Amino acid sequence: MTNGIDTGNSSSAFYAGVQGYNQGAEQVRQATIDLSSANNSSREKPININQTAVELISGNLLAEASAKVIKTADGMLGTIIDTFA
Repeated sequence: MTNGIDTGNSSSAFYAGVQGYNQGAEQVRQATIDLSSANNSSREKPININQTAVELISGNLLAEASAKVIKTADGMLGTIIDTFA
């Protein structure tokens, strides 16, 4: 707690945003790999292109939403710093 203000929520939001962004980026990366190798006949398991496309889009949306969380947490921290500086 800093001067009566709990800054833990800001750092928790920032951490959650980074975690979500990393998860979304990994989901996009994996879906991209799966889609690029969909026509590869040597794959052990065939790729469901529709499901993989949905995972690509949802991973992108997760990364975008998490980036907004990071931006908001950054703004909150900036406000706290400006208030007590």
